[in-house]
Amino acid sequence: MSELVVAGRPAARGGGPRHAAPRRNSAKPADERGFRLDIQGLRAIAVALVVIYHVHPAALPGGFVGVDVFFVISGYLITGHLWRGFAATGKVALVDFWGRRARRLVPAAAIVLTVTWLTSMLVGHAIRFPGIAREILASALYYQNWQLAGDAVNYLKSGAAASPVQHFWSLSVEEQFYLVWPLLFLLAALATRRRERARRAVVWGLTGTLVLASLAYSVYDTRVAAPAAYFVTTTRMWELGIGGLLAIGPARITAALARQGWLAWAGLAAILASAFAFTGGSPFPGWIALLPVGGAAAMIATGSADGRFGPARLTSARPMVFLGGISYSLYLWHWPIISIYATWSGKAPGIVTGPVIIAAAVLLAWLTKICVEDPIRLAKALKGHGWRSVSTALAAVVPVALAGSYLASLPGPLTGLLPPGYPGAAALAGVARDVPVKPVLPAPQSTSVPGYWAQGCLGPQHVVTETVCTFGDTARPRLTVALVGDSVAGNWWEALNIIARQEHWKLVTVLHANCAWTATLMNDPDNGSPYTSCRQWGVSVLHDLITRIRPDVVLTTAHVSMISAAHPKGGPPSRADIGAGEAAYWTQLRRHGIKVVAITETPEMRYVYQAGCILDNGRDSPKCAVPASTAIWPGPATSFAAKAMKGTVPVVDMNDLICGPRECQPVVGNVLVFMDQHHLTPQYSQSLAPFLWQRLRATGLFGALAGHRGGQGRFDVGEQVLHGLDAG
Repeated sequence: MSELVVAGRPAARGGGPRHAAPRRNSAKPADERGFRLDIQGLRAIAVALVVIYHVHPAALPGGFVGVDVFFVISGYLITGHLWRGFAATGKVALVDFWGRRARRLVPAAAIVLTVTWLTSMLVGHAIRFPGIAREILASALYYQNWQLAGDAVNYLKSGAAASPVQHFWSLSVEEQFYLVWPLLFLLAALATRRRERARRAVVWGLTGTLVLASLAYSVYDTRVAAPAAYFVTTTRMWELGIGGLLAIGPARITAALARQGWLAWAGLAAILASAFAFTGGSPFPGWIALLPVGGAAAMIATGSADGRFGPARLTSARPMVFLGGISYSLYLWHWPIISIYATWSGKAPGIVTGPVIIAAAVLLAWLTKICVEDPIRLAKALKGHGWRSVSTALAAVVPVALAGSYLASLPGPLTGLLPPGYPGAAALAGVARDVPVKPVLPAPQSTSVPGYWAQGCLGPQHVVTETVCTFGDTARPRLTVALVGDSVAGNWWEALNIIARQEHWKLVTVLHANCAWTATLMNDPDNGSPYTSCRQWGVSVLHDLITRIRPDVVLTTAHVSMISAAHPKGGPPSRADIGAGEAAYWTQLRRHGIKVVAITETPEMRYVYQAGCILDNGRDSPKCAVPASTAIWPGPATSFAAKAMKGTVPVVDMNDLICGPRECQPVVGNVLVFMDQHHLTPQYSQSLAPFLWQRLRATGLFGALAGHRGGQGRFDVGEQVLHGLDAG
């Protein structure tokens, strides 16, 4: 969520809504400093929407549109400031502009980030520290929105709890706007060096072009990649640009608009309608963002005291002006308080605690404004000194140093071979007995995604194009094997990568977040709507497997709890429907000479987040174990698909090496099994490699290769297990 980050300024001379002198019995248009008090009131409305939405989402399901209101206000004020200087001199004082922004924004943000990090270390779960540290770093350096865009298509992370600094994404958008926007004026300066009268037209034309381009891209990206589109700057720039167009509009037009106060009421209605009508499942921003953005623009253009029958009396009221004045700090503080409270208490704010949290946030915001924001913003030693002002950005060094030093202390990336004393799956296979207890590997607070995922080889959710990656022996492969499916299919990449290197396979991955490879139309797990992008992806994958990739064997599986659109309640009918769609694809592959092996869906640990449970309760706590009868679902989709194939597609079941006969334990052979509810840790997947190869060979489809290798190459089950048991 965003916040206006520039103090209110006088209305633009020759452009933007103007103010008449205060009239009797009318709301004052400005205080003695020339602030537009109605804009302070609009800021108050925006921050109230965001705070209420975060405290009680059900009460205001679209309260996130407050960020869009802030974007329009920021675009209006910042463009107006730049325009006045440019119109008068034909120049842009970049250092002065960026210095103003730095001393206005960075010190307060740095304090909130520092306090949030230290408090999170005291009351948070250690497993979340790396993620929080990365977001602290991204927030302090203002690239948080792009990091969240990447995480939004990484559904392992998108399913995790929001960090206490996630709201800094919108501040990142605005900071990036502040870096780029003055360059537009520099371009205009080059184009109008000898044509002063053309300045307004050129700036307006450049701004209008950017607005149209960004809006078009926002509509497109929201349709094809909605989770990421919400955060990226390119889909939001038009909202700030709309405010910019208002600021540089011709004086005659803006003055006429300013008198139409009734339009401001319509704008307020549009904002409030958005806040109640939209939900987290709405395709946002896209074209529907025009409603709150247009509402905010209407209130800025017509909401001043010049507007007849307008809401200036409401928006200029003293409580509204106060709330607008602390809105930046209030925005900074409110979400960390909510998030840390939820972590500490284990529950969301309630009817009593919600208002208490809001009151605490308001108090902290007021203290931050009078003790940090105003003293630095108005400091005589800084005002008028561009580079001194810019130097206030060094305040960000504190949270950067704290988060960066923590991240630097984390263990390095996985190297591949498990160390002695960590047999993992061999303990369930009966090959390793009496395994001495060692510290859990990986440490629960330091789990990492598999190698293919870290290399960007998991296709983003809701994206229809395939992400194809190649591993193993790519020079002279003896066999080409394709791993196809979702990230649960990706559970087997670590094991298969070991096999591929040993057996000289070319291992091709075609994996997509949260999307089973089936011809059946699925339900989108995010909002329950038909998951059309997933099916389109599946069709494209089938085409490329047959025409371009041409593997010898396809290995496939999926997340067991996916639901078909035809059976939204799930259960056996849904799994049978999904299985029928899997069989349809398998049949096509076999008709083109491509063999198929299915791997039974891995267990689902339901609501037990394994790594976090161990941190809270210990590795041997019964709270962290799940009954095998609960975790291993009877009749998964692959069983229906295999039945439809009448025995022509073998199914490899590895679940007896993931769970014991009665329980699925969080740690097996000193190795952490799951990093969450259904994703294996890379280390445990590696420990499964020799056993997976045994069972793949048992299908008979890999016989020629096994015969060529003699079946007893370097990759021997006993050898790996002995290495794992050698405690040194």
